[in-house]
Amino acid sequence: MGDVSNQSTGYCPDISSWWAVARALDRVGLERPCSFTHEVVFRRCPGCQEHNIVREDDFVCVFCGSDLPEAWNVDPAI
Repeated sequence: MGDVSNQSTGYCPDISSWWAVARALDRVGLERPCSFTHEVVFRRCPGCQEHNIVREDDFVCVFCGSDLPEAWNVDPAI
């Protein structure tokens, strides 16, 4: 069994996406862990719109210093 992470430099999936990964791995019969082995928390800055990786629960934009939202917000507004 290998490691599974949600780290992505383009899509930035939320950690709640684990169910889709688990379902896909189950469907093809691959052994898997019970959750991501390395969870990455992504947020888009409401100020400068840059994507951030939240480290150590510090919800502050590394680009402009604005506060980042607690909830995942990477999807562009439609």
